[in-house]
Amino acid sequence: MTPRDCLVLTFTIILGILATDTNARSWDLAIVIGRDIEFLSRNGTLTGEAKIAEAVSLAGVAYDDTTRTMYFSDTRSNVSIFSNDLTSKNFTSKPLFKRQSKSYILGLVFDPKTRTLFWSDALRSSIMKMHVPENGEPEEPTLLHDLKHLSPRGIALDLCNSHIYWVNSNNTNSSVERSNLDGSGRITVIKENLYEPLAVAIDHAEEKLYWIDDVEGIRVKIERSNLDGSQRELLVHAKHQQPLYLAVDREAIYWSDLVFRSIWTTPKNATAGDVPTEFKSYSSNQDANPTGIIARDNVGSIDCAAIARHRQKANLASYSAKVVESFNNLTTSTEESDLTTEYCLNEGHVDVTDGSCHCKPGFVGTHCEIELCLNYCLYGTCTIHEGWPSCKCSDGFVGPRCETELCKDYCLHDSQCSVQNEKPVCTCKYSEGPRCELLSNITKVCEFLCETTEPVPASISAINCRCGESNETIESYECRTLLPIFGAFIAVLTIVIIVLSYYVNKLRKRPRIRKRFIVSKGGVTPLTSRPQLPDNQCEITIENCCNMNICETPCFEPKLRTATPGSNSTKKEEKNSLLDNMEGNSW
Repeated sequence: MTPRDCLVLTFTIILGILATDTNARSWDLAIVIGRDIEFLSRNGTLTGEAKIAEAVSLAGVAYDDTTRTMYFSDTRSNVSIFSNDLTSKNFTSKPLFKRQSKSYILGLVFDPKTRTLFWSDALRSSIMKMHVPENGEPEEPTLLHDLKHLSPRGIALDLCNSHIYWVNSNNTNSSVERSNLDGSGRITVIKENLYEPLAVAIDHAEEKLYWIDDVEGIRVKIERSNLDGSQRELLVHAKHQQPLYLAVDREAIYWSDLVFRSIWTTPKNATAGDVPTEFKSYSSNQDANPTGIIARDNVGSIDCAAIARHRQKANLASYSAKVVESFNNLTTSTEESDLTTEYCLNEGHVDVTDGSCHCKPGFVGTHCEIELCLNYCLYGTCTIHEGWPSCKCSDGFVGPRCETELCKDYCLHDSQCSVQNEKPVCTCKYSEGPRCELLSNITKVCEFLCETTEPVPASISAINCRCGESNETIESYECRTLLPIFGAFIAVLTIVIIVLSYYVNKLRKRPRIRKRFIVSKGGVTPLTSRPQLPDNQCEITIENCCNMNICETPCFEPKLRTATPGSNSTKKEEKNSLLDNMEGNSW
């Protein structure tokens, strides 16, 4: 076939079988099979289906719950992006983006906040993004990450923290990575004990990261961890499957499998020894295999504020437990009579009915002795909100407890970092780029190194700069070194040419005698003759010859070869004598 192409198509999902109440939830899972899409409830009941006539082989799938829009990728269609409106039975497709060669889109996700579609391209080894406005044409795709030699496959979005995750399936350099939605802050989350990760999913409710690892094509592992890669757990260790896509909802994990042509599931609290259950089989469908799968719980309306409050309460409960444990350890040696309920600390008051302390907001404990805000906010101000501590972070810090420094290790090459609109911004000294990562001007680097007296970063300390009164740069130093070398080479070459010219000219001035005679045969047969001469004549050429008998003409050895150099008169006399003798004996 032609180079495998990529296709992303959009259409509005409003099936005719939906109830009149538009707020009613009509499906929990969406599964892609060939050019079809099936909608199922959590118990496996089919609630709707649709066929995309223009599609060939659908793969990735994403969903926007706000506008009820679903996005697909097609690995064999001639169109890269098109949309379908399923509000009517006879819908037509609208191409949005023409296909590009050497492209193979597998993973697909949509961010409803920025209305941005992200996808992974396995052949181009890249993560791409495209803004899709609610009204109007989509913008041109742009490159988010160039992942040469890493083979990106599945991708997922952490909507609450604005992070994008993806897996690199190159088994020599496999990993799970993440970055911000603008491409900054790229880090490796999981690196060890991975063979060929294929898919990744985010559980927003429990703030967990899930991924599938195809171990040498025999065993399949499904693992999870915190969003930062900590507390890694093995959930499923199945055999003889070929997984493609992964989805997670409030209760279970789902993945598609090409070997059995099925959708498998297992509870989220499963352990490595549990056996997965076949959720849906497509073995009777000979036309296509199940591929993309999404769970509406993790792509629908995510209440990030409620998730943050839940996380904060969990962190507070853990923190309070540690504080109480520390306080109890300090008071184990104190007599019980010293901790009576006759008084309450920190302006708490005694309940006369049971003698317990009623603490004011911000304090807990039997005697109101524990201050919730004590050391709670690491870099910020703590206040009590609805009975719980809340932090207002200082500039440059974020996090529930202001524990994360935005500028830490963000700006490179000794640049200055500042926080603007809760984002780190770098002021470069001698480099360029968003993080000052590009040392594009060596002259500026050397000027800085020659002028500063402070320790310099290790990344530029190896640069060889020559510092002096004129602050010479590397370029000028190299020029001053190479010019004498080239000058000496040219001088030697000139001398060689002069010497060779002298000897060539000397050899050219060596005396040569050349004379031609036309003589009569006179009864003597010449040794050489030319056809064009008359029959009674021959031509003789004499050139410093000796001991030759041509047309009975004697040869004489001229003495000029042994004459004193520079004696022109002697040469002329010997030449004339030779010619006279030759002419007198020619015939």
